[in-house]
Amino acid sequence: MASINSLPDEIVHHILLYVSPEEILSNVALLSKRFNRVAQEPLLWRSYGQTSFKYWDSSHNIKERLAGNVHDTDWKHLFLVRLAHNTSIAHLVDGIITSRVCRLQKMEQICQYGYDAKDYLLSQCRIPDSTEDVLARRYYSCSVLDSIHRSLAIAEWAKYQRYAARRIDEDTPNSERLNCGMRLERALGAFDMFMLHDNMGDLDEITELLDDIAARFRTTHANLDQMVTREKALSLARWLHFNNMTGLSDPTEQTYRYLRNCLIGRALRDEHHPSLPIISSAIYSAIASRLGMEAYPCALPSHVHATVLSPPGVSLDGRPLPEEQSRDQQSMFLDPYGSDEEVPLDYISNFLARLGHYTGHETMLNPTATDLIVMRTAQNIRASFTSFRTNERPLSQLIPMIELNRGDWARNLQPALYSMIWASIMMVPVLPENDEVRWDWQQDVRDLLTYFYEYFPEDAWLVEKYVCPMYDTFAAPSRRRSDWELPSKRVRDQIREIQRADGSAKPPRRRSELAAEFKVKYRVGQVFRHKRYEYHGLILGWTVEGASTWDDHPLTPSSRPWSSLSQPFYRCMVGTDGSDHHVISEENIEVVELRGGPDVLPPEIKDLMPMAGKFFKRWDGERGVFVSNLRESFPED
Repeated sequence: MASINSLPDEIVHHILLYVSPEEILSNVALLSKRFNRVAQEPLLWRSYGQTSFKYWDSSHNIKERLAGNVHDTDWKHLFLVRLAHNTSIAHLVDGIITSRVCRLQKMEQICQYGYDAKDYLLSQCRIPDSTEDVLARRYYSCSVLDSIHRSLAIAEWAKYQRYAARRIDEDTPNSERLNCGMRLERALGAFDMFMLHDNMGDLDEITELLDDIAARFRTTHANLDQMVTREKALSLARWLHFNNMTGLSDPTEQTYRYLRNCLIGRALRDEHHPSLPIISSAIYSAIASRLGMEAYPCALPSHVHATVLSPPGVSLDGRPLPEEQSRDQQSMFLDPYGSDEEVPLDYISNFLARLGHYTGHETMLNPTATDLIVMRTAQNIRASFTSFRTNERPLSQLIPMIELNRGDWARNLQPALYSMIWASIMMVPVLPENDEVRWDWQQDVRDLLTYFYEYFPEDAWLVEKYVCPMYDTFAAPSRRRSDWELPSKRVRDQIREIQRADGSAKPPRRRSELAAEFKVKYRVGQVFRHKRYEYHGLILGWTVEGASTWDDHPLTPSSRPWSSLSQPFYRCMVGTDGSDHHVISEENIEVVELRGGPDVLPPEIKDLMPMAGKFFKRWDGERGVFVSNLRESFPED
């Protein structure tokens, strides 16, 4: 009988593809000299790298490596590097869950791995419900992944800063001048990254989706290359409209302001492809550019169209222009949001006249640069946020306004506004001599720092990397306390204070050490109903001291609604807005007795489950409580 030793190396190599790389390293490579030699095959380790890791940090240039000669890369070494990264990341995640001390420091250390951390973090975001610390592991893994996603989004917007610092000549091509150093779909996709969490649809996947749509369009239009510009433009508009890939299926005043309509990644992935006019025009322009057309959004007041330009010296219908117009380009307008036909120029002129714009139409009809499209999208996100906050309907009816994926509405509320503020900061060119721009920018920075301190302290490294250098440029000279002190020193000092607090342990609160007259009736992890307002929430902590500090954050102490205490007060997370900063007196709390799986929980508590991992390990259906992950602060609860 033939043994495996009689098989050619190629067959053995093929068999080893079905063996795990860990088994190759620990056993197979040690069997014999031959197996050790075959186990070093670069093709084998390239295959392991492709199958074991989906996401790679840009520093690896993985696409170029895969397209190049297999022997130009030490694939085994690269695999071992990724394996070592995962081991370090796993250790850091365990430490984050185990203790709050140095939690932010560990989160930043994981973020420094960039996209090399995403595969492992995703595995932790999707661990089985039976895991002992399922909620905490999912929450903190997702929080770190969110910070990594935000870093990629901000890096994309930072390209505008480098572009704005250059000298742009008159001969600069339209594509370079209007894209502002960015790529339209990636600049808009950066907003998606703030709310991506553990879902599909990052910047590379948005590009791939658009590539796929363009390829599908090509397959249905075999004669595309023979068409003139107008024919191509109209064919694409009709195809997108027919396939419901732009616009809103049933727009109303209420559904128009849904957050998901502002996000290009969500529009591309959703089966109904909901999008505002600005996103519809961006989708059209991005696909048109892949088909050889020059197309851009045109942001008119109150509505955004797409404009398509003919090649220089050629009309939209393919005829040569007169010699004196050899560098001119004709333009046509489309409304991908609501129509599949060309929009006549007279219609647009009349539209602008109705809005009170009687002169200067020519400038308004020019294609809009990407930085302005980003800013207008940011304004739409602010409008969605404002619409949600000012609507007086019950919460259950408001959730669809900010819901991107089922059950995660509470995780989208603050990141949405955070993305808008970051965009406002990064889309400002460096113009320190412009006092008006400088003042507006500093107002935006104040908003950003407020949100950073309150909700996203894990982004300290991003604030230091991007905001502090810009702060030193934009701050007026009068803001310097001395010639040697940079304006950003105050921000850096506050970051140091956050880091100091992160590295220190707080004294625990023990029931056994309370004076005899103080009795704390309820415990961390219990579900309650507010007796007066009837909403549900979770108990996160308690105090019997009026001067007690609730916040983990040293810079934003909560307001104290009492001067002296005659009863315990509880810090709570409530289902009205996902906030964990509600302080409620004991007399207003009524604990809800529940037994069973998560299905027995009130609907608003189910919606808070992704956020509850900040404080709890899991739901204990037998005891009817959330298992505390706050033992350092409340060891007896």
